[in-house]
Amino acid sequence: MYIDKTLKEYFDDLAAKKAAPGGGSASAAVAATGTSLMSMVANFTIGKPEYKDVETKVIGLLSEIRKLDSRLRSLIDEDVSAYEKLAEALKGAPKDEAALEAFYKGALKPPFAVCEITGICMKLCRALAECGNKKLVTDTAIAAILFEAAFFSAKFNVYINLKYIRDTDYIAGIHRDVTALEESMPKLKEEILDMCEDAISS
Repeated sequence: MYIDKTLKEYFDDLAAKKAAPGGGSASAAVAATGTSLMSMVANFTIGKPEYKDVETKVIGLLSEIRKLDSRLRSLIDEDVSAYEKLAEALKGAPKDEAALEAFYKGALKPPFAVCEITGICMKLCRALAECGNKKLVTDTAIAAILFEAAFFSAKFNVYINLKYIRDTDYIAGIHRDVTALEESMPKLKEEILDMCEDAISS
């Protein structure tokens, strides 16, 4: 599993002429970098006398962040596994459409999960920007930028798989959910960056 390997091994395989890891896995890794930064900000807030009034809130945020971070780390490898299964299914004798569609849906699940999780992460990031350690305000801003990047990166992997799916109800549901997130992500990110810029200039 890549989560247990070095960054060098992961990046080397990402750069190699290999089917996986690819953009979906990379999106999860980018998002997990964001949650790691948020955890750092929270850890540098908890226990500080000047943040005593918000400590309980930050502890709660950290608990949620850790759960999402764990899920994103697992998605780094889940995306690889799902794509490898799809690639194997596409080899050899032609499969019936229903069977192939199941593999495309399987390949779509990890990047769609990244889209959903980064939407939650961005909301938590906004909350942390309000009460987190101001000395690490740039790390909070960077986390927000990473979440937006991971979302839009994962979105493309969702849509490339959706292209080969014929289930109209499924397609409509995915489009609805992704569009709702797409509309909210940039606004939340800008709010976070504005808060961080205000903290830097004050």
